Amino acid sequence: MKISIFDIDLSRPAASATSLDAISMQIKRSQQQGFSGYWLPQATGMDALTALAAIGSGVDIPMGVAVVPIYNRHPAALAQQALTVNKALNGKLTLGVGASHRVFVERVWGYNFDRPVNYMAEYLEILLLLLEERQAYMKGKRLVMRGELDIEGPACAVMVAALGPRMLELAGKTTAGTITWMAGQKTIRDFVVPTINDAAEAAGRSSPQVIVGLPVCVTDSIIAAKKRATALLSKEEQASSYKQMLEREGLSSAGEICIIGNEDHVAQRLDEFFTAGASSILAAPTGTPEEVERTYNALAALVT
Repeated sequence: MKISIFDIDLSRPAASATSLDAISMQIKRSQQQGFSGYWLPQATGMDALTALAAIGSGVDIPMGVAVVPIYNRHPAALAQQALTVNKALNGKLTLGVGASHRVFVERVWGYNFDRPVNYMAEYLEILLLLLEERQAYMKGKRLVMRGELDIEGPACAVMVAALGPRMLELAGKTTAGTITWMAGQKTIRDFVVPTINDAAEAAGRSSPQVIVGLPVCVTDSIIAAKKRATALLSKEEQASSYKQMLEREGLSSAGEICIIGNEDHVAQRLDEFFTAGASSILAAPTGTPEEVERTYNALAALVT
């Protein structure tokens, strides 16, 4: 199985590691245990791209960020940063971007969240031009870029966090694929994969990646772990996009989507996601310290 580690701490408000030393240790561990990659969240903690550039240059493992919100960074600024980080990581960076949610965009940052797909389309047009050609001259309805970047090195892959049909179509037509978070097997199989694949095919592009992000807990204390996951993820359920995913799955809480059980159960559930069309799993080990350790080891045993 193709499994990467998503180093997100669900128990912390910032949802990210507390120090660069902690991140460095996890990157090295992910490489030593043979994982396909190491990813950081872009939440309210340390800047993920900066952290990877600071400590990931000496480690030979693909790395990614899931996901950078687009409203509080101009695409030129993000392209400049991503190209610099990708250069530091020897071309092993995957950049995940997302529209975030209305509550953050409007209440926290003070921007207009209307027509997020249209905004993302303009954003991606500028971002991809700058990453691939180092120049963009475009005046859209909400974004403008007239200039160049003087940075050598390869472009990084770009993926979009897409939960709605129009955003998935945009991702399939223009980027390397999509990154999901808390999407269940039915949603991946019946909605995400066919929607993004059809869009890519219509645009004459190869099949995009579908990276499925999920909390994973290998444990024998299943009831306690499910209660804890439900409590930790309760805020996820407030966003309309996550509510729609829960409805598609026929579930009542985000915690029910987590993969929780013993080694055999977790292996079976992950295999079901690959059967549903996932390209890879972005696994977030969670639980008590003992459960997290057990989860890392169980996941490492599944990596191929």
